Amino acid sequence: MHALKPSYLPPQPPKRSRTVPRTKAKSRQHPHRPLAIEATVRLSVNVVLSTVAISALTQLLPYRSSQIDRLQELQAALKSMDERVQQVKSNFEQYFDPYRTEANMQAQSHRIGAQQRRIVWREPANRR
Repeated sequence: MHALKPSYLPPQPPKRSRTVPRTKAKSRQHPHRPLAIEATVRLSVNVVLSTVAISALTQLLPYRSSQIDRLQELQAALKSMDERVQQVKSNFEQYFDPYRTEANMQAQSHRIGAQQRRIVWREPANRR
């Protein structure tokens, strides 16, 4: 009738399954994934650097144009100063030339040299 049941289960044969290491499975699924990540990182860094460079250039362009204007003003001032320096230099050479001392004294005063005579021009009298 009631038979006694065995207290233990009979051993079942183990299931045989083929196990594949995870690393091989990943490499088989996405073999180019590291290259794609590297390319994405490089591209993003280059985009950031390009953006920074372009923004810096846009800020420098107005500064450059103002500096060009300032340079033109300074070149014009330099040109006028050069003309003035040449004039002063020629006056200096004229007044401090030892060979022209007597001529300068005559030009600045009404005196004449000892070997010279003053000539006074007169209009001729009306002849009738």
